[in-house]
Parts: sequence; structure tokens; C-alpha cells
Amino acid sequence: MGEEQSLKLGQVLCREGLLEQDQLFEVLEVQKVDPRRIGELVVDKGWVTEKQLAENLAKMFQLPYVSLTDETIDKEAFKLISYELTQTHQVLPIAVNGNTITLATNNPLDLNALQEIQYKSGYLIEPVMASLTEIQEHLQEHAHSFLTLDAEKKEEDSQQASSSTIVSLVDSIIHAAIHERASDIHFEPHKDKMRVRFRIDGVLYEKSPVARELQRNVIARIKIIAGMDVAETRRPQDGRTTFTHAGVEYDLRISTLCNIYGENLVLRILSKKFASRSFESLGMDAAEVNMMTELMGRPHGLILVSGPTGAGKSTTLYSLMTQLNDVAKNIISVEDPVEYELEGINQTPVNSYIGYTFASAMRNILRHDPDIIMLGEIRDVETADAAIRAALTGHLVLSTVHTNTAAGAVTRLLEMGIEPFLIGSSVIGVVAQRLVRALCPDCRREYTPDQETIDLIKGYVPFKNGTKLAEAVGCDKCFNTGYVGRTGIFEILCIDKAMKDMIVKSADESDLAAHAQKKGMTTLRQSGLMKVMQQQTTLEEVMRITTIE
Repeated sequence: MGEEQSLKLGQVLCREGLLEQDQLFEVLEVQKVDPRRIGELVVDKGWVTEKQLAENLAKMFQLPYVSLTDETIDKEAFKLISYELTQTHQVLPIAVNGNTITLATNNPLDLNALQEIQYKSGYLIEPVMASLTEIQEHLQEHAHSFLTLDAEKKEEDSQQASSSTIVSLVDSIIHAAIHERASDIHFEPHKDKMRVRFRIDGVLYEKSPVARELQRNVIARIKIIAGMDVAETRRPQDGRTTFTHAGVEYDLRISTLCNIYGENLVLRILSKKFASRSFESLGMDAAEVNMMTELMGRPHGLILVSGPTGAGKSTTLYSLMTQLNDVAKNIISVEDPVEYELEGINQTPVNSYIGYTFASAMRNILRHDPDIIMLGEIRDVETADAAIRAALTGHLVLSTVHTNTAAGAVTRLLEMGIEPFLIGSSVIGVVAQRLVRALCPDCRREYTPDQETIDLIKGYVPFKNGTKLAEAVGCDKCFNTGYVGRTGIFEILCIDKAMKDMIVKSADESDLAAHAQKKGMTTLRQSGLMKVMQQQTTLEEVMRITTIE
């Protein structure tokens, strides 16, 4: 239990009249050299009984309190959790209802324990508070029942895990990932286990592994629901399916890749609600929204969105298409693959196996009388040339490129060998972007920056005296990461006449960027630092994301 939680529990016990203030100060001092939780310390000193402690912890965490002396224990629940797990985490399964196990615990903050039990049992976990002594007494009393069932379960597992258990296990992992706001689930076979990791807000977090003996069954289950070939384990495969969590439908995109211990599998989670986000919800300020609106209002030209993989480029393109979507316009997109289905827009996936690439798709699209074309990515000179010529013949074209800056997108086209006058005549704007983690509103903590920090910020944007920044802390609502979701930082370059002339003369990236900044373009780092001063994110996060400008 962290210092803040210890203090909070101590205050609760003081408020209930179970602890004196001087006693609280004493145990907080002891805790500096004794790693035990504050509850253990006050019980050890005899100031609070175990029952009183458990009852107040239950109130504090808004959980039901149960007296295991009076509670009827459902032995069917023992079949679902190994004795080793109950002993390791000092928990007791007391009931099972449908796909949910009621689990008595004395440490509800141990989220890793609850998640591990959930993954390995394949059931959802509903924690309740109980006295630690009562939990230990029941574990000892029922040890024989647990161990007998464990032996039976191991015998069943050695033959093959039942399909229902595997289905529950896979479903529980996906439910947990969506609940924790993960964008991807990584299943990675290793010598002795299969590692499971969630990508949350752009960062990978390791979760409880899947037992080695269940690995093939888990991969096979996911391949089945994704419509993939279960027998094919050597070649990479792609598939997709849908999954419902809390009444909301999600698209799942699955990809496999062979490794020396089996098959790596990555499951991407796509929520349909993200397909129609406004510019404001992406993180753009009023000035940036106005620039985007002006670019969208052009009758023709090429708009590029740039940034590395995972910078949110596709989401920005979908936002653009959604806002351009009109019954009077014919919008056609070419994607690899189609991530979200947008009503009213003609979406086509590329298929490299039959030679249907972005470039070949462009040749076919132009015969279908489009007003607006969205190309998922400009990867080669052929695709770039097709996009530029479409923009020059009266179409509004949207696409992405992998460059670090907005000006870098223009020079990338020059490096591909596209004629400078074609770029200058077709490109009307470039949006470079990154995603930074947004601070959890429930636990972020204000602080007054030191002079070194203020000087750093002043090197990029004006800093108003007295401005306070915020730092990440971590709480239950953000799963102790300190962050909830991500927001965009943007660098929007609008091509004016002077810049067109510079492009025709093959100006380099630094000259183009310098001209754009003189005209008021905000750089990625400036955009990020403004969000730091608004306490939307942290200075460390912005500096990490914008190390290369």
C-alpha cells in the first residue's frame, strides 16, 4: 500500500474512533523502515482488530464485507482456482455465479493478483473484503479439497484443456483489455509460457501469462473466431471478427507471425466510436481547427498527414472523411486494411496477393467519378505520382506519409523523384502529429515548476508567471498508470504562394520549416508544451515524444 493510501486508511480509522492521531503518526514512521501495510501494523500493535480493519477497508474501497465464519462456502468455486494461486495471493473463492467468481481478499489493491486469477480461471472476478485470518483458516481447512481438485484438473489439462475453459480464458483476456483501454493484445510464445501484453495509451504493459500447455488452444481459438486457417502455422495470416463488451461492439483485427516457440499473435481492438471524432476531440485547438476547416474547403489538392506508426494518422484521416461526408460528394477510400466502416463512403481494401496496390487502385478509382479520394498511405513513387495527378485534375486527395515533421513530408516527395513543380502545384497542406498520454483527471497532482523547467518551456512558448504544471500519480481509475487515454499534438503547414515558389526551387526541409514558423506555424513541441501548461499532459511525456523535431 502506497504512502497516500496508508494515510487515507489511517484517516478513516481515526475518523471511526479506532485510532488516535499520535498512533497514526507512529505507524507512518514505522512504515518507513517496515515494509508491511499499515493495516498489519495497527493490528499487530493491538489497536484495531482484524474484523474492524476489514470492515473499514471494505468501506474505503466500496466493497462488500463478508464474515467467512457465517458465510457458506461453495466448493464448486474451488474447482476454478488452483490451491497454489490462493496461497500465493491469500485469497479464497467463496461462490460462483455464471461466469463470475466471488473472491474473498484482504488486499483489493493487488490488481495484478486479481487479474492473474481472472486470466488463469477464465472467469470474471468479483472481490469482497474479509479478515486475513479467516481467509487463512479456510485455506487450511479446505486444503485437501483444493489439492484433490488440482490433481484432477492437471490430469484433464494433460489430456487437453476443455474448449469451454479456453473460450472463457480468451474472452476474459479480451474483456480485460477493453476494460483497461488497450489498443492491442500481444500473445507471445516463449520457452516456458506464453507472454501476454496490453498496449495501453501507446505503452506495452505485461500481464499474467498463459500456461505453456494452453498456448496452442488459445491461438487456435482466436484463429477460429477470426476465420483463419487453424492448420496453417508457418505462414503469416490476417483475420478479423467482432466482439461485444458492455453492450458496445468492437472490431478485432488479428495477425499471426511464426516464431521459434510457436505463433506470435497480435489482436488490435478498434472501437467504432473513434471513427467519427471531431477535430476538437483529437486535441486540436481553435486555431488548428480553423486551419483544418480551411484546407477541407478547398475544391482540389493533396492534404498529407505525417508521423510515425502509431501517431494517430488513420484516426485523423477518418475524422477528415467523416466531416467531408456529404450526399452530394462521391468519396472513395483505398485502405490497407479497412479499419472502420463509414456509412456513405465507398471503401476498398488493397490486396497485394492479386496485385491490387494503392497505385493500381488509383487508376481504377478515377473511372468511378470521385470527388474526394483517401489513400491509406503513400509508400512509393508510383502511388505518390498517382495521388498528385489526381489532385491536379480536380480531386481532393487525402493520404499519409511516414515523416517526422510537416515540412519533411514535402521533402520526402522530392526525394522520391516527384518533379518539384508538381508538388508545388498539388500539395495544399500537411498535418504532422504525435499522440501524448493524457493525465488522469482523478489523480494528477499540481506542482510549481523550478526555474530550469520554466526556462526550458520559455525557449519554445511564452510562460505566464505563476503557472502550475501537473504530474502523473496513479490510482485505481487509471490502473495506476497516471494517464487515461491520449491526445494529439499537431504541426499544421498550410502551403502559401511563397512556399510553393520555394518547393519549385527544391528548398530543403529546414528552410520550409523556418518559413512556415515565420508565418505562424506551431511546431509539435510547441503544441505539446501548451498542453503541458494546460495540465493535459506532462513535460516528460512531451519531451519523450518530440525528441526529434
